[in-house]
Amino acid sequence: MILYNAGKIKSFENLKALALTVGETEEFAATLWRDMLQEQELLEEFNYYVVNRTLKGTVKCGDFSLLDLYFAQMNKYNYFHDIGKNPNNCNKERMILHAFKQMVEMKKDPEYLKHFESAEYKSMDVM
Repeated sequence: MILYNAGKIKSFENLKALALTVGETEEFAATLWRDMLQEQELLEEFNYYVVNRTLKGTVKCGDFSLLDLYFAQMNKYNYFHDIGKNPNNCNKERMILHAFKQMVEMKKDPEYLKHFESAEYKSMDVM
C-alpha cells in the first residue's frame, strides 16, 4: 500500500516556489524541506505563513522564536544598508525562509543556538 499525503506535497511545492522566487536554489528548498519534515510545528508554521503571509511566532527554540530570527535578519539588513528601516525592495520573503533555516539549525545543533545567545541577539530589541 502506498500512502499519499497531498498536503505535504502541496507544502513542498509552495516552499520550492517561494525559494525559487526569492533567488534560492531547488537544492536549498529540498534541504530545508527535508529538515522541516523532522519538525511538525515548523511545517504548520510554514503552511500558516503561505496562507496568511505572516508568522504566528509559536515555534521556539530556547528563548528564540521564529519571529525573533526574522526580526534579527531585518535588523542586520538595516545595519548593512545603513538605512534604519526596511524599504520595499528588501526581500522579506527570503528572510522568512532563512529564519526557518536558522530555526532548523537551532533545533538540530545546540552549538548553533549559542551563537544566538550572544550579546548581539540578546539585545536585538534595543536600538
